[in-house]
Amino acid sequence: MSAAAGTVRVLRGGRLESVHRFAWRLRERDGTTRGGGESGPVFLRSAAKPFQALPAVRAGVLERYGLDDRHLAVACASHGGDGRHLGRVADILAACGVSEEALGCGPLAPRDPSAAAALRGPPHRIHHNCSGKHALGLALCVHRGWPVEAYFEPGHPLQVAMRAAILEATGAPAADVAAAVDGCGMQTYAIGLERLAAAFAALAGAGLGPAGARIAAAMVQNPALVAFPGAIDAELMAAHPGVVAKIGAEAVIAIGTPDGRGLALKVLDGNGRAIDPAAVLCTRELLGLPCDTPALGALAAPAIDNSRGAVVGRLEAALDG
Repeated sequence: MSAAAGTVRVLRGGRLESVHRFAWRLRERDGTTRGGGESGPVFLRSAAKPFQALPAVRAGVLERYGLDDRHLAVACASHGGDGRHLGRVADILAACGVSEEALGCGPLAPRDPSAAAALRGPPHRIHHNCSGKHALGLALCVHRGWPVEAYFEPGHPLQVAMRAAILEATGAPAADVAAAVDGCGMQTYAIGLERLAAAFAALAGAGLGPAGARIAAAMVQNPALVAFPGAIDAELMAAHPGVVAKIGAEAVIAIGTPDGRGLALKVLDGNGRAIDPAAVLCTRELLGLPCDTPALGALAAPAIDNSRGAVVGRLEAALDG
C-alpha cells in the first residue's frame, strides 16, 4: 500500500501551488476490503451521525413524539441552517418539551452560504450544524427519563448508548477506540477507515436492521436536509438514488451503496477544500458511479476565485498509480 493513495493538487495560473493527499478504503459486497494510503484511526466526527441516531430510532422516539423521516434526516445532518433545517430541529425540541437553551452545542453561523448571508443578528444554538443530532438526543433523554443536563458528557447514558451504536455499526473493538470531544461538545471516536467503510456498506445495504434501514431511507429521500445544495454529500445522494453519504469535519467522508458497498476516505492534512474533488473522483473511479451532474462536475474540479471574483486557479484530484 502506498504512502498516499490519492492527491488533490491546487493549481494557480496553471502551476502547482499546493498538494493534499488522501487515503481511502473500499468495502466490497463480498466483505473484502481494499484501499490505498497509510492512515491510522481517524476521528469520525459528523460521519458518525447516522449511527448516533440508532438508539433514538430503536427506542421509538419518532413514534412517541409524532416525528417523521424529515426530522430523522436533520438529526443525521450537518445541516445548512436554512428555514427548513431550523424548522425541523425546532419541531423535535417542541415535541419533547425542551427549549433551544437545552442544546449543548454553542452558537455557530450556518454552513450554507445563502443561509449565513440571510442571517440577521448573531447566530443561535439552533443554527449549529449539529443541532438536529442534539435535539434528537434530547428527545431520547426525555423518552428514557435520563437527565437532560450535561447529556454530552462521556458518562451520560446518551453518550454511552451512542458509543455502543457506533461500535456495533463499525465492528470496532471497544478497547481499541479512542475518544475525544467533538466540535459540538458530544463525544467523537477514532476508528479505522476500513471499519467506517464497512459501517456505511451496512447502513446503505440494510445490514443494520429496521432502524438502520429507516435512517438510510430518511437520508436518501431528504438529501437537502442532510446538508444543503452544493454540499458534496447532498449532491452525491441527489445524483444517485439509494446512495447514503455523510461528511465529517477535518475532511472525512463515507459513502454507502444499496448493493452493500462502502467507501471511506480522509484527506490526511484535514483540509476541507480537498474533500469535494477527492470524493467525486473516488465515487467515479472506485464505486463506478457516474458523476456527470452539473453540481458534481463543479465539485470535481472547484475553481479558485480571487477577491475580485476572477477565476485564478482550480483543484484537481487523481489516484496514485
